[in-house]
Amino acid sequence: MDAVRLPNTAMTRPTANRRLPPLLILTALAAACSSSPNVRTEPAIEQEQIAKKRAEQDRKRRDFQAVLIKLDQAMQSYAEALANRGEPRADAAVERIGKFLRDTVNGAEARPVGTDVKPQDYQPKEVFDRLRALATDDGNPRFRGIALAALGFSGRREVMNTLASAAMGDDVGLVDKAVFGLAILQAPDTPPGVLLSVIEREDFPHESRAQAAWALQQIQKATPNQDDIAAIWRRLLSGDTSRLPDGVLVQAVRGLGRTGDERHADLVVPLLRHPVPFVRMASAIALGRMNAQKAWPQLLELLKPRETVQNVRLHARKALAALAGDRDYGYDVAAWQKVFERGSQ
Repeated sequence: MDAVRLPNTAMTRPTANRRLPPLLILTALAAACSSSPNVRTEPAIEQEQIAKKRAEQDRKRRDFQAVLIKLDQAMQSYAEALANRGEPRADAAVERIGKFLRDTVNGAEARPVGTDVKPQDYQPKEVFDRLRALATDDGNPRFRGIALAALGFSGRREVMNTLASAAMGDDVGLVDKAVFGLAILQAPDTPPGVLLSVIEREDFPHESRAQAAWALQQIQKATPNQDDIAAIWRRLLSGDTSRLPDGVLVQAVRGLGRTGDERHADLVVPLLRHPVPFVRMASAIALGRMNAQKAWPQLLELLKPRETVQNVRLHARKALAALAGDRDYGYDVAAWQKVFERGSQ
């Protein structure tokens, strides 16, 4: 019996298993990949979610810009009302707009600004946090300036350093906004030297320097110990006052008057002859607040015909009344003189 032999595999291999040419191999692989259920591209739903997220971020950014613009407009109206304080309509506007700004900055009631912004878009403190971040962002000076000014309405003393740092810069626009924010914030620990440096910058506009002096006086209101700020006012008035803007002189004499210290009168009396009426008016009231009894002759001069500005005469009359124990003799120069001469005997 013949042994069983295995077939000759070399002779019996099917022609289908022969090696394919390279081009056919690549074609086959491409076909396999296109039909394989295990290889997939990024689902359309994920792309849609990414697109929605980006659209939401863009909308939020536009909405926050709308908030910034509303804040800027409100602060301009607030500043105008402050300038006219003393008039009933202006006083009411200060209270109304001030509350609006405080509520918006602090996120009270999670209330956004503008009818196009939904209430759920801004949660409590979110606006404040975004303003604080923007206040140190150099990317958009305009919006950064708005943030610096608006942070003053937060009432949060932790933002003082941010505002003070910006007030030391060279960009006049940003300095103005930071100074305004410091004035509104009125943090007692605000370094007076920061505002003095702005007041003394002769390369800055007069309006900017006067605003810095106003801000310093606002901070003086909140400072228990006024010695450091009074020293700044004395320093300014002890030098060449002709080099200071009129607005700075007004704030300086008001600041000294706020101390109620008669020892500052020697620096204020000469300004009763200043050519600008507002300086004369502020000086008269400051002397009355100081109870500067020795200044009555100079104040009396402002009641005489040589003084042609009625408001200056009125302020001098009020100052004389304060020195006379709230007794008012109108514009009767002789009566005033008799009262003070009798009192000095």
